[in-house]
Amino acid sequence: MDLSLLNNLNKRPSFEDDYSIIDETDDFIIIHKKNGIAVQITDKETDDLESMLNARFGEKIYVLNRIDQPVTGLVIFAKNKTFASAFTEMLKDRSVRKTYLAIVAGNPNKEPTELRHYIKKLHNRAMTADEQIDDNFKEAILEYRLVQSFDNYHILKIDLKTGRFHQIRAQLATVDLPIKGDLKYGSKRPNIDRSIGLLSYKLEFIQPFTGKKHTYISPLPKNDVLWNLLDKTLIGD
Repeated sequence: MDLSLLNNLNKRPSFEDDYSIIDETDDFIIIHKKNGIAVQITDKETDDLESMLNARFGEKIYVLNRIDQPVTGLVIFAKNKTFASAFTEMLKDRSVRKTYLAIVAGNPNKEPTELRHYIKKLHNRAMTADEQIDDNFKEAILEYRLVQSFDNYHILKIDLKTGRFHQIRAQLATVDLPIKGDLKYGSKRPNIDRSIGLLSYKLEFIQPFTGKKHTYISPLPKNDVLWNLLDKTLIGD
């Protein structure tokens, strides 16, 4: 067997193969993450974005928003503890705008719709309830708008108001709008690459130290023909 071929098969992809830096300042880094890698460590045998960035920059990097391993899109990391603390407070007072796009089955409402549930993490799943059963159930709010419809699927634009574990996936499944490829939350079949049809699409915030507004938009994934069919002019602001 050709040893060079064997070496190529065993070679782990470099950072640039699967991830890209969208922007970097003295205080934060905006990363575009492809599906398939965790933002933070899940086990010692698996690479995670936080560890890779710590190694790349040679200093402590702070996770500010998390997207699930099968999800693609924007993630922000702080380069210092001061910005990390300030941004965390901004998340708490909901002054950071996080917009997602989702490919879903079912029959979404044609008018903008707010979903309000309470979510509890149970092992590796999120449980939803209409009322707060106990203190472990945290309020989860999102608003979705129908962007475009195809034969069997629809693309939703989601304004995420809170940031709970598996929130978008669980809330949409609760109202019979499972995300394409998301077997854990009701999709009938997986995507070939184990991704799910959810994109961390847009991130907007005011830099707390400079007052400058930052807006970042993710490129659309190339792993599903439905993303290619999306008319971006329908997404709006």
